[in-house]
Amino acid sequence: MDPAIAARVAALDRLEILDSAPEASFDSLAGLTAQIFDAPIAAISLLDTDRQWFKAQVGLDLPQIDICLSFCAHAVATGDEPLEVLDARLDPRMADNPLVTGEMGLRYYAGAVIHAPTGEAIGALCVFDTRPRPPMSEARRKQLRTLADAVEDALRLRLELTRHRETEARLIRSEASYRMLSDHCHDILVRADRKGRISYASPSTRALGYAPDEVVGRCFTDFVSPKDRKSVLGALAQLFDSSPTDEVMQAPYPVLTRAGDTVWLEGASSLVRDSEGRATEVVSVYRDVTAQLALQKRLEAAVEAKAAFLANMSHELRTPLTSILGFSALLAKTPDLPSAASAHVTRIATAGRALLALINDILDVSRLEAGHIELELEPSHIPGLAEEVRDILSVQASAKGVALQITDDLRHADRQVDSLRLRQVLLNLAGNAVKFTDQGAVHIHLAEVGEDADRLRIEVIDSGPGLPEAHRKRLFERFAQGDSSVTRKHGGSGLGLAISRELVELMGGEIGAETRDQPGACFWFEIPAPRAPPKAASAEPPRAPNAGPGLSGRVLIVDDHPVNRELVRLFLGQASVTTVEADNGQTAIERALAEPFDLILMDVNMPVMDGLAATSAIRASCPLNAETPIVALTAQTGTEIEEKCFAAGMDAVLAKPIAHADLLALAAQVMGPQAPKSRSAAA
Repeated sequence: MDPAIAARVAALDRLEILDSAPEASFDSLAGLTAQIFDAPIAAISLLDTDRQWFKAQVGLDLPQIDICLSFCAHAVATGDEPLEVLDARLDPRMADNPLVTGEMGLRYYAGAVIHAPTGEAIGALCVFDTRPRPPMSEARRKQLRTLADAVEDALRLRLELTRHRETEARLIRSEASYRMLSDHCHDILVRADRKGRISYASPSTRALGYAPDEVVGRCFTDFVSPKDRKSVLGALAQLFDSSPTDEVMQAPYPVLTRAGDTVWLEGASSLVRDSEGRATEVVSVYRDVTAQLALQKRLEAAVEAKAAFLANMSHELRTPLTSILGFSALLAKTPDLPSAASAHVTRIATAGRALLALINDILDVSRLEAGHIELELEPSHIPGLAEEVRDILSVQASAKGVALQITDDLRHADRQVDSLRLRQVLLNLAGNAVKFTDQGAVHIHLAEVGEDADRLRIEVIDSGPGLPEAHRKRLFERFAQGDSSVTRKHGGSGLGLAISRELVELMGGEIGAETRDQPGACFWFEIPAPRAPPKAASAEPPRAPNAGPGLSGRVLIVDDHPVNRELVRLFLGQASVTTVEADNGQTAIERALAEPFDLILMDVNMPVMDGLAATSAIRASCPLNAETPIVALTAQTGTEIEEKCFAAGMDAVLAKPIAHADLLALAAQVMGPQAPKSRSAAA
């Protein structure tokens, strides 16, 4: 056995502490450490031959772990200076540790070595967090070392207690350590009995305008408003009588300063028990969070204002875009259109689609910031999805003479993924590659990686100009562009790659870019993609039903913009389709009361009465159209508006700008040759 390990084990044997019962002094020190460092986990750990055993712990439920997993073994090996690991995932000593990669997800560690009374390093006082942290200040490091010294003092007292020597001196020294810590702590430390009467207050109470001596002897209720006193006493009684643990986090509550101002304190309290296990005292650490709460309220208000602004701007921008894209599509189909006019129409449509893509990017950024994007995993045929992306980009690539190629190295093509978000990422990467490649090819490579081939890797390789090192570092930042000069050749908002990174990370994957030996660049991403059940995934993406000629029936078009109503009427323009118009929800109800329709196309944002209220009223009080399909045509997008539409009684949602093909496909389901007998005919 290694001499150092042998000496350590011998020291532990002399202390007779391994596998001993819990002791209040060590439990209190672990609790105090967690409070001072605002950490979810703190422990006093001791290193045996092949295990790390916890004498006291807060936030853990592990009596021991194998020594090969021990963080504290590294602290002991480091020496007397506290060891701090800011992010364990980035530390080669701990990156592969199951405590880091597994369910516990430990990220931060700080540990100060604990010595036996005879000097051997036998363990560590440690602090853990599940989030990375910035480096500790020098004052914090000294506090951690002082707490470790207090643990060593407790070990000495424990060792010597049975000999009845120097007991009083040791207690005084231990008390001095506690007092030194509280005297130098910015947080407010108090000790009180079960009635709330305070027996100790740290000097930090001066921040509230009170000297410590003025606080001692008074009750908690003396420092809150009369209306809050009953709830304070109730919380204190619950802590002493029914708390399932000895440590309880307390939500912020208002406290009165000497000047009569209200501040908000957030705290953590630990019970102190006597030898028979009865709770006799509470030790609490409080922190002033007034400024943080005020900032949080301002941030919440800002987020709400931003969301409202974006929703309104989305509506205002999509409404004219509906006309621009819709009428340009109709104009492009005009027979015998002069070539010059046809070119102009194409440019208008291209510019409109570019503006729509920018609006969608900005909305996606907002949803990602607010955490409103949720993944919807479904069986998807990955090669078919790649083919869709190639079809979308084929016109743009052909115009430049760039070949679009797909290599499929997947043994299992059907995967459980969010196909919408996966397609969005791939379209961003491949679209960028086509944009920056003037000759040659863009190659999409599909592969599977991982021990069980349960991860999907997609590479987009182009023959473009490559990636300079200076640009590569900022590629995935929002609004970052490789060339931001006024002479830059290619446009773009600089949001596509940033959105792709955030979506890939949301899917639990990673994304990157690299330059290869040959000209060009390689953008890649990997995501978890378990195999889909064999019969669950379709061999190809579903196709929209063929609208074609043959639509017949009556359609109610509800929209406050006459241009939008005209566009929808022209989209549905067939001799056998009769359209009736309404410019607000109230008028729509009047039309629905008077005559039956086969389809109602309902705008959402309208004056007088909006589309949601109108739909609910039609479902409830218009017998002729209570079951008529109602489709929302809305300039708002996202899950929230869809849920509101469905809750109001709508059957489907089409986002503006409305695609001609989507509208015809939906109408075909209701009014096409294969549709059920029309309501108007039945009437």
